[in-house]
Formats: sequence, C-alpha cells, structure tokens
Amino acid sequence: MDAFIICPDHRECAGFARRIRPLALLPVLGRTLLDLWLEHLAAAGVKNVTILAADRPHEIRHAVDQGGRWGLSVTVLSVKREPSIDETRQRFTGKDSSGRVPNIITLDTLPDMPHKPLWESSAALFDILHNSLLVTPAESHLTMREVAPKVHVSTRARVSATAKIEGPVWIGPQVIIGDDAQILAGSIIEEAAYIDRGAIVSESWVGSSTYVGALTNVKSSFAWGGGIENWRQGSFLEITDDFLLTNLTHKPFGGVRSSWLVRMAGLFLMLLTSPLALLCALWSIIVKWRGVFDSRQVVMPPPSRQDRYSPSTRLYSLTTGPGLFTRWPELWAVWKGDMHLVGNRPVSPARAALLTNEFERMWFDAPAGVFSYADIMDDGMQNDNDTAHSACYSIHRCLRLNLRILMHCLPRFVLPLPRKEHEISSNSQTQTCA
Repeated sequence: MDAFIICPDHRECAGFARRIRPLALLPVLGRTLLDLWLEHLAAAGVKNVTILAADRPHEIRHAVDQGGRWGLSVTVLSVKREPSIDETRQRFTGKDSSGRVPNIITLDTLPDMPHKPLWESSAALFDILHNSLLVTPAESHLTMREVAPKVHVSTRARVSATAKIEGPVWIGPQVIIGDDAQILAGSIIEEAAYIDRGAIVSESWVGSSTYVGALTNVKSSFAWGGGIENWRQGSFLEITDDFLLTNLTHKPFGGVRSSWLVRMAGLFLMLLTSPLALLCALWSIIVKWRGVFDSRQVVMPPPSRQDRYSPSTRLYSLTTGPGLFTRWPELWAVWKGDMHLVGNRPVSPARAALLTNEFERMWFDAPAGVFSYADIMDDGMQNDNDTAHSACYSIHRCLRLNLRILMHCLPRFVLPLPRKEHEISSNSQTQTCA
C-alpha cells in the first residue's frame, strides 16, 4: 500500500514556526509532525511513501533519510509550490502494486486528532498541543519520565534544584532550566531550549533551541527563536535583543552561501580599505560628534515568502564615508558567507512585505549583495525602477554581469566619483530589462 504526503508550505497562523524550519518538521512534544505521520502510516500497513515538499525540501529529505527507521520506503520530491489533493491525484498518483489508489495526506492535523486542524488559529494550535500534553503518556517517548503528577521531564534535561515546576508541563531532552526559573502549568519546553535564571514561562510553548533570557516573563505565548506570539491575542513581535529571546542555532540567512573565492575577495577588500574606514570613524567621532555605525533591520534574500513573521537580521553601515563606502561593514557579512559582493540589496521587512506579485518577488531570486545592478542604473535609490533592476539582475545573473558591476562599483566604493548614467546598458540582455 502506498501513500502521498503533502507538506504544508505556508499557513498564516503558523508563520512563527516556519521562520526556523518547514512546518512538516514542527516539533510536537519532542517529535516532528512528519515523524508522527510516518509512524502512523507504517502501523497502518503502508510500505511506500512519497513526500511532496515545496518548503526547504533538503531539510525534509535529511530528516527522513530513506524511511528505514519506520520500516518504510520514503521518497522526497521537490515541488515549486504546495499542490492540492486533486492536483496530486492528477499529477502523481495512479494505482500501486496491489491495485489500490494511494492515500493522499496533507499535514494539517495530528494523526490521533484528524478532525482538529492545526492551523486555524494560534489559540486552536495551543489547545491541540495542550491536549496532547494531557493525554500523551510519558512512556511513549524515550528518556521521558513523569517525575511528579503531570510533570514530564526528560532524563537528558538539566533542571536546577531551585527551579519551580508546576504541572502539567513537558520538558524535552537537552533542555536547561536555570536557577530560580519558573515553569508553570500548561508549558511545553521543546528540545535543547535554555530557560535562564529567574525566567518565568506560563501557558507557553518554547520552541527547539530557543533561549529565554534571565528574568524574562513569557506568558500565553509561542516563543520561537527570536520571535514571540501571544496565542490569545494573535499579536507577534520580533525580538532583536538576544539577551531576552533568541535562537541558539539558527541564522536568518537562507540563501546560497557565497563561495570561498568571494569570501576571500571580500576579506581582502575589507583589509585593503580598513585605513579609510578608520579615517571615517575618526571623522564621525571627532568632527561630527556621531557614532561610527548605523544599523537597520533587513530581510536577506532569498526567503520564499514574506509576511509579518519573516526573520530579519541587523545590517551595519558607516555613518560617514565617500560614495558607496558607507557599506564597508557589509564586507564582514561577505566574509562570513551571508552576503555576496554582487547581488540584490537587502530590504527592510516593511518593504519586503510590499513585494507581493511574481515580478516584484523576483527581488528574492538572487542573493543579497554589497553592490547591485541598481547601483549602476540609479545609484540604488529607492524609486519606481529598483524593483525592475532587481528583477533584471535575477534573470540575467552571470559571471560576466557580476564583473561588470564590480568594475563600475569598486571605484565609487573608495572615491566619491560622479555617477555615469546607464553604463552597462550596452549589454543586449540588460538593455532589454532596463
């Protein structure tokens, strides 16, 4: 017997979880949603499973391997967008070796609660998690023990002797609970989370590898990486102070990392121009009486979809500097592999949310870069043409175009040279887009 699993790509009320991992890998009391369904299908006699994944299929492929742990043969297919059940039936299914039509499942419910959708609202999702906490026996999970009535704690968790814990709660493996921390009724602490000293968690779900800072109060919320959502009100806030709330392992950059050649070139350029950066810093401090760096929150392309949950990162610039030299600190991001020397410029979360149609969203089809095609065409100013320039670069991105952009931008990076209009428009490909 065969089965098809459709992995959810985007659900409005679950965007907080999608910031870090695909929704199919959403942890539910220590096990992923996909894990629970594969176990359920194996128990039902299914032998072959095909998984259709539009959101980060490489992570799903790594999580399931070939399905050996469930006794299944699992194949992960990458699709451009999440198909409906009817589309899946028309495109992929026929009859299996036994002559039966394969089952088609969308991961919108838990296998033991098939009539309760997970993604209707934040409050509904928390209610399902809370019900799972009450009815799931601790013995069904390895390392979990019921140390007190309705208090499930992994034997691999480290809980301070001075911490206060009131059931029902779930504390997963590799969790650290600091001194005088309080884990109160209705709380779920997923794997490898760290609750620092004096923090209070009540009626909340703390995601995997999430750090809750000392003396931080998390109440009636989903705390997931650097974002927190109040499930009662549906309000979401991205926390930029890592001392309050952050993810211990995740980086918001989600695109193709720059090659070592590009990274070394970025480091060389940074070191070569460091004396000029020092002069700019002294000028800012002594003459302008200003700080050396400005910072802003930006979205790094290419995220597949933007909404209020989209993770952002802080990007620094010099407060003073000639021409494009204010971007000098971004060369450090190039060295780390998070940016490229040439690409589309990072945008603010508010600006990214306005890029809605397919043409505008081509902005995210190229990696983030220190220099861009728009820098040549209109100095990268925020105007009506920057979206077209970004789309043009995304379509025709190649080594030759990158070298042309570098040749025109590097002199202006060091010296305040005047801009020359449309210097590379002679290229037939880019001229069409421009």
